[in-house]
Amino acid sequence: MPATDVTLSRADLVSRLGGIPGSAEVDVRPDGLWMSAPAVDVPAMGRAMTDLGFRLCTMTGLAAGDGETTVIYHWVRADDAVHVKATTRGGALPSLAATVRPASWIEREIHDFFGATFTGHPNLAPLLRPAALKEGFFRDATDPAPPAEK
Repeated sequence: MPATDVTLSRADLVSRLGGIPGSAEVDVRPDGLWMSAPAVDVPAMGRAMTDLGFRLCTMTGLAAGDGETTVIYHWVRADDAVHVKATTRGGALPSLAATVRPASWIEREIHDFFGATFTGHPNLAPLLRPAALKEGFFRDATDPAPPAEK
């Protein structure tokens, strides 16, 4: 594992984030760095963030109107925060669980709530969802209704 450098300047950190395959422009905000990169290479992002000394704080799932799910990865290190927004493709994203262990639990929650699949996850069995609720039950409440027929 490469040595981490927590003394990187913000400009150097932004540059390193730009080197992640599928990355996009980084937006500097008061609450940290934000990157909206729908096609980011999730495993490469996990390795890069870990190499930079960041830890995965949490992940947020949001239903997209097209049946996909936006997943925001929240990374922290000392006084730095980086938030990367990715989007499922065909309802799936690669899992981080093999390299970033805390991702396992959060991926299971997002799978329960939104029906997103995390390919390569060792066990996407229901975590919080009662058996009476179908997989992705949050999606029903957030997806817009189909257009009414005339």
